[in-house]
Amino acid sequence: MVEPVTQGEFQAADPIQFYDYGIALMDGQFWEEAIQELNMAASLGFRRLKCWEYCGDCASKLGKWDDAFRFYEYVYSDADLADEPKKAVLAKISKCSQAQRKDHAGTTATTRQLAKAQPEEQQDKPELISPSVLSITPHSVDAVIGRTAISWPDRMGRTLDGCTHSYRVAGLLHIGASSLIVELEEQASGKKFAGQAFSGKLADALPAEKLALWAKRQMLINSRHLVRIYDLASIDGRLFIVREHLPLSLNDLFAAGVSMPISLAVRLGHQLLEALGDLHLHMASDGRIQNLHHLDLRPSRVLLRRDKPYLKVYNGGLWKEMEAADPAGTHLTELPLPHLSYRAPEQFRTYLARKRPPLFTDIYLFGTLFYEMLTGTPAFNASSYREYEIQHCEQYPPPPKVWRSEIPETLNELIMNCLACDPMRRFRSATQISLILEKSFPTEVARPRDDLYQRFLEKVELA
Repeated sequence: MVEPVTQGEFQAADPIQFYDYGIALMDGQFWEEAIQELNMAASLGFRRLKCWEYCGDCASKLGKWDDAFRFYEYVYSDADLADEPKKAVLAKISKCSQAQRKDHAGTTATTRQLAKAQPEEQQDKPELISPSVLSITPHSVDAVIGRTAISWPDRMGRTLDGCTHSYRVAGLLHIGASSLIVELEEQASGKKFAGQAFSGKLADALPAEKLALWAKRQMLINSRHLVRIYDLASIDGRLFIVREHLPLSLNDLFAAGVSMPISLAVRLGHQLLEALGDLHLHMASDGRIQNLHHLDLRPSRVLLRRDKPYLKVYNGGLWKEMEAADPAGTHLTELPLPHLSYRAPEQFRTYLARKRPPLFTDIYLFGTLFYEMLTGTPAFNASSYREYEIQHCEQYPPPPKVWRSEIPETLNELIMNCLACDPMRRFRSATQISLILEKSFPTEVARPRDDLYQRFLEKVELA
């Protein structure tokens, strides 16, 4: 990936020579070579902004959208750039964004066509579960379906709600990089729940007693937008968190790379803030705030109903417990790379936290999700741990308006405040952001449009 070269490199050369040769290479459509020459000219201080703009033009000709965005962003963010050139660069960024989305849409369509073209026997083949997910053999979904999970008792023989429940594993809901979700049916009542077991390196990160303590605390929280926990059950020693099930997640909505209608994004964003506020301000029976923070807020952790725009967050407060129990296994270098899009600078470099409460981390993570709701693209996208670290800790993503010009400036500024590298520069609470949304968008917050949500689900083929 090409980066703008900073001043201080190649000091002995003539910048005008680099510049003129770069322009000549552009005329001959030697885009890669032109980028190298113009980047060198910029590093020597010669027409820096124009050189980087030309580099962006060359990268876009090559279809290297990430490189093009980087160069254009470097120009756009310059404080001395006049309004007219800034508008011109913004137009180029928008054009690149549209081209990138066309590429993505074409790839997605091809993938779907190939999937439909698969023989039926291949499509119906049971999905395999690795040994790290469940200690069950043979390692297939068929080995899990139909099994019975029993409420887990502690050393004193006590279950979470004081009763022992039996659940039949009725089906598979999801296999992810870090968890397995199954459908559980309580045998006595016939009620259905979701059962979540951690997999991979997180499978044994938290002892059963710690997990039960966390689950008990979650059961005491009364919130409209936090997923309800009902029980802790086990199959052959593997624990499942028994919780309510919602059929969709933000992962499903983000998969198509389509931006939400602004009013829908505001509505869901407000609900997400309400969930974080309830988590942060939860009081125990003694009246003390429990200081619960999510710290692992990403698209798969936000669940949605299918019939109306209503979301709930789950696993709030669990990541801190897992970090304390298994620091090595939960280190960011051990996580799947896509998870790093939804981490805060202070989670990469702990000294950046400056002893500030972890709620500032949740504010940042909210910003990454709200950004993607409004733009259809992740705020941060990289191919390595080191690249993610630099993006989060040393750079800013392009402002949302760069991707979508109709985004109100209020939302543009709100998101960029959430995504400040320094925690001290972010909003002070989820409630503070909620109040801004309520004041600026009272109709969107108070009266959600179910039809708008349904049309969006149809657009992303989830209806």
